[in-house]
Amino acid sequence: MKLFRVISSSGELSRRKSINAIQEAMVTVNGKLILDPFIDTKPEDDIRLDNKKIKYKVDLTTILLNKPSGYISTKSDEKGRKTIFELVPKNPPLNHVGRLDKNTTGAILLTNDGNLSQFLMHPKNKIEKEYIAITDKYFSEKNIKRLQKGIFIGSNQKGRAKIVSQELKKGHVEVVMILRQGKKNEIRRIFKFLDLNLISLKRVRIGEIKLSNLAEGSWRNLSKKERTKYRQYKKTYENQRVE
Repeated sequence: MKLFRVISSSGELSRRKSINAIQEAMVTVNGKLILDPFIDTKPEDDIRLDNKKIKYKVDLTTILLNKPSGYISTKSDEKGRKTIFELVPKNPPLNHVGRLDKNTTGAILLTNDGNLSQFLMHPKNKIEKEYIAITDKYFSEKNIKRLQKGIFIGSNQKGRAKIVSQELKKGHVEVVMILRQGKKNEIRRIFKFLDLNLISLKRVRIGEIKLSNLAEGSWRNLSKKERTKYRQYKKTYENQRVE
């Protein structure tokens, strides 16, 4: 956030007076006198107005991205692969909530709200994640029941999923499935251990947030209704931490 905005958003001065105060040598950042109102600052910076510490108010932002195939869920990659952060705004800086592997497409959230991120990712909160998997044959009734109880998927872990529907489309089977866990590559491992061919995988929902008709590679801010729901999530998490 620009230095003058940090000061004005703190309530100490108006926007115009914040700019004047900086230009009149009244503001320091990390102990250094700063005269440029438009420099970028970080939440961890020590910003002072007439030696009074200014509280950094971060504008909380959460967006939904429809991740294309071929992008990895990280901020940078030493191998030079494309990352999801090439598709979203650089300001404010955001972090991804969970991951989608390189070849999986669909819904992924990015936010600078740490409490919200931790709530959504914590296994005990069991946030639903809905996927559409394309395969070449149906799940048997036996395997559907096994999945609900949990099947061994390696690394001393069990994979669990609810099969919502299976439908033949264009020569392949479209499987809608819901997970509440967050194990690495869980669906791909489920398919592998059931000896099923996973052709493609797309996440279409995270909790109450639906991908709907958001174009691949595009992002959007959460709707008012979604933001209200997530504020409830955040409040729940904060209350849990207090308890």
